[in-house]
Amino acid sequence: MADIHVFFWFDVEDYITPESDDALQGILTIFETHKVRGTFKIVGEKLRALKRRGRWDIINALRRQDIGYHTDYHSVHPTPAEYLKDLDWEEGASEFERRERSGFEEICETFGTTPSCYGQPGSSWAPHVYPILQKWNVPVYLDYARHIRLHDEPFLYCGVMNIINLQGSTTRFEHRKGEPGLSEAMNRFNEIRNRLMDAGGGTVSIYYHPCEFATHEFWDAVNFAKGANPDRSAWVQPRVKTREKMERELSLLSEYVRYVSSQPNVRCVTANDARDIYADPLRDGIFSFLDILKLANEIDEEIAYVRFDRGFLSPAEIFYLVVSLLGQLDAGEAKIDRPRLEAMKNVKMRLAHPIWGPISRSVSHPGECSVRQFLAACGQAVNFMDSKWRMPDSIRIGDVVWTPAEFLRAACSLLKNMNAGASATAPASNELSAGTIRSQKARMTLEQNVNDAGVWDWVIFPENFTAPRIIELARLQAWTLKPYR
Repeated sequence: MADIHVFFWFDVEDYITPESDDALQGILTIFETHKVRGTFKIVGEKLRALKRRGRWDIINALRRQDIGYHTDYHSVHPTPAEYLKDLDWEEGASEFERRERSGFEEICETFGTTPSCYGQPGSSWAPHVYPILQKWNVPVYLDYARHIRLHDEPFLYCGVMNIINLQGSTTRFEHRKGEPGLSEAMNRFNEIRNRLMDAGGGTVSIYYHPCEFATHEFWDAVNFAKGANPDRSAWVQPRVKTREKMERELSLLSEYVRYVSSQPNVRCVTANDARDIYADPLRDGIFSFLDILKLANEIDEEIAYVRFDRGFLSPAEIFYLVVSLLGQLDAGEAKIDRPRLEAMKNVKMRLAHPIWGPISRSVSHPGECSVRQFLAACGQAVNFMDSKWRMPDSIRIGDVVWTPAEFLRAACSLLKNMNAGASATAPASNELSAGTIRSQKARMTLEQNVNDAGVWDWVIFPENFTAPRIIELARLQAWTLKPYR
C-alpha cells in the first residue's frame, strides 16, 4: 500500500531570546520520546548563540536529528531577496555564497556533515541560490514559498528537489488554540491523509519555529519589521511566555507528533531521507538515438517536461539531449547521408551535468537558415552548455535570432525529418543535410507555474517591496521544472 511521507521541519532561528533555547530543547525531547526524527534548519548565528550560552546539551541532541541550513542571520537586512533583487544569475549566485557561506560552514564543522536541505527566511526566496546549493551538495530545498509550484507535490527545479509549496498538503497544529486546536489539527491531518491515500500516496509538510512556543511574538518582527535594521546593541527581546504556558503547549505538540506518527501508512521522514525517496530515476540515465527521437516527437509549439520511461525529463534536459545529438551530426562540408545517420543510431548519450535555463529573455527575429548552419549552431550551443552549465539565451544564425523555445522546436523537427528521410526508399547517398529550416513559434508553458501575486508579503520586508527581476529569472528557470514522479 502507498505511503504518506510526513516532513516535520523546524526553523531554528531566534538567537536573541534565551528562552527559545528551552523551547528547542523541549521539541528535541518530544521527537526522541516518540522515536521520530525531524529536520531542524538552523541559522548560523543561532548556532553561534547556543555555543556562547553553553547549550551543548541542545547541540548534542540536534546531532541525533536531521540538520538543514536557514541562512546566516535570517532577518537582519538585507535578507536574500533584498540583496539579490537587482542581480543577474551569476552575480546573484556569487553574492549568496559570499553572504551565507559562513553560517553554512559553521553548521558543517559543528555537526560534521553537510546540511541536508536549505530554506529561505520568511518569503525571501530567489532562484539564484540553486547553483550554490548544488555546489555545496545540498540536494533539497525544504520550506514554504508560494513563488513556484507544481501539482502541489515535490518537484525538481534547477536540479534540486523542492518541497516548498504543497498547498493543501501543508498543515500544522495551532498550539495557541489549546485542546480545541489539537482536535482540529488531527481532523485536518486525517482529511489530508485520506485524500493522498486515494491518490496513491503523497507528501505532507508540517512546520514550526521553536520560538513560537517561547514567545508571544516573533523575535524578528519586534526588531526588523518593515525594513528596520537597528544596531545590535538596540535589539529587544519579544514578550516571553511563562514556563507553564510553554510546557503546556509543548505537551500538546507532543500529542500531535504521537498521533501523526502512529497513523497507518504514515512515514515520518527527513530532508535527508528525501535524497532516496524522491531520487530522480533519470539523473544518470543513458539515452539512445531512438530515446532522443521519442523525446523529439513530444515537442511542438507548447514546450513542457516529458514523461519518459520511469521518470520525467525537463525541457532543459530535452534541449541538451536533442541539440547535442544534432551537434554530433554536424559534418562541416561533408555530406550527411543515410549511412552516417544509421551510424549515429549507435550513439549513447547521458546528462553529464546539471543544465540550468537561460538567464535573460531574448527577442526573436524569425527567418530561415540552411540545415548545415543549424547543425553547426547546435554544436556551438552544446559547447556553451558544457562550459556554463546553462542554456544559451538565444541562438543567432546570420540575421535570424532564435529563442531557446524556437530552436528546440526546430531541432526536434529537423531530427524527425532527417530520420524519416533516412527511412525512405531513397538512394543510400541521399544527402539529409540539404535544404533549409525555418523558425516557428514556440513557448515555454511552464513559466505559468511561477507566481508573483502576494509573494513579497513578509513583515520583515521594507514596505511595498517587490522584486520583478527575481520573478523574471524564476520564469526563465522554468526550463528546469519537472515532477518527481
